[in-house]
Amino acid sequence: MRSSKWFLTVAIPLLGIWGCDSTQAKGPGSETTNGIVATVISDGMVASYAGVTLHKADFISDDTSGAVLVPDYETDSLGSFTLEDLDTGKYRLSIALDGNLHSEEISYDGRTLDLGEITLEAPGTVSGTFADENGDALASWIGVYGLDILVRTDSAGHFTLSGLPAGELKIFALSEDRESVVADTNLTVKTSKTSSWIHTDLADKSSSSAQDPESSSSSEEVESSSSAESSSSEVLSSSSSKKFVSMVFEDFEDSTSFVAKNWYFSADTLAQINYPTTASDYWNAVVDNSDRNGHVFSGYYSASSGGYVIFGSQISTEGIDMSALDSVTFYAKGSGKLRFALERWEGTSTNNLKAWTEDIELSTSWTRFCVTPADFQLPENDSLSTGWESVKETVTRLHFFGLEGQEISLDDITVYGLTF
Repeated sequence: MRSSKWFLTVAIPLLGIWGCDSTQAKGPGSETTNGIVATVISDGMVASYAGVTLHKADFISDDTSGAVLVPDYETDSLGSFTLEDLDTGKYRLSIALDGNLHSEEISYDGRTLDLGEITLEAPGTVSGTFADENGDALASWIGVYGLDILVRTDSAGHFTLSGLPAGELKIFALSEDRESVVADTNLTVKTSKTSSWIHTDLADKSSSSAQDPESSSSSEEVESSSSAESSSSEVLSSSSSKKFVSMVFEDFEDSTSFVAKNWYFSADTLAQINYPTTASDYWNAVVDNSDRNGHVFSGYYSASSGGYVIFGSQISTEGIDMSALDSVTFYAKGSGKLRFALERWEGTSTNNLKAWTEDIELSTSWTRFCVTPADFQLPENDSLSTGWESVKETVTRLHFFGLEGQEISLDDITVYGLTF
């Protein structure tokens, strides 16, 4: 599981909180080299000594106490705080005082990020059921990415997440050993209201080349009989015939992760890389994109007829068994065409086993694509493909081919069905 604490410097550390750097940072208004700065308001007044937590956006807690957030830091007497010495990436910032909360996902690019004035609000609740058609629980734990809360479902899959911050949250379900994400979904939590996540095993899951693997979800509003203050609930229902794990392989928010995956951008003899041209520049091609609310990779090239470029990663030297793969999703835009491939590449084309798709047309708008094993071409239909069956047990490389264009931009590459 991921670590449950991050080591930062803050304006005023909490006494007795573990994992805090003893060095104090400069307060808001002081000259700082980088960091996150804000002033917090609650009930119309400055929120003095409010608890502050910062986790990576995909953080999964191992805290089963039921606490929504475990503060690592606190605001000063004027309700201000500064967090410094952070890695770039996507984070979830959460703040709480006397039952009121605020939580938001932010992208940090290494420069000072002034969030201005943050107002705490009353919490909301999420409740629901995660069960199969026989009423048996499909998952043992329910939590929220980026928050500390993790609660156990009962034998019928019922759960309640109380005291959640209002806003857009991403809820997940975990297996009993808390090592596998069974499913997850985005959900809007409203102040003093109850939202519901109903996930039942009622129908076969289907996917297509342009459809989200969780696309069977639907939402509606229903009336609640509990109280006037909780007069409505949001219900999100989803159906799936099988449990499957998922992992974000690359979201381009963490330079260390990017380098560790050995990403490269190369061209064949009929194409030319225009940017980035060298390995030292690859991370420089990861740029902020407002449409994606974070960082993306954007590569530029030119290619003659039949030429192509490859943006790829060596995911293993020995080979990964991906027989259980459900699908790979990603966002892409650019010009020309794209092909997605999973390969066992051993240094020469004669030893290369490749499963790749037909051409995918790109546009200037970000589009989400979903590739399943059925979308890979058969060798009898493409002389350069050896097919999914040939490569699925020993995949070593993940490749995006750019053809007949000048730009290939990618974001949020996610694998469903297995982790590695």
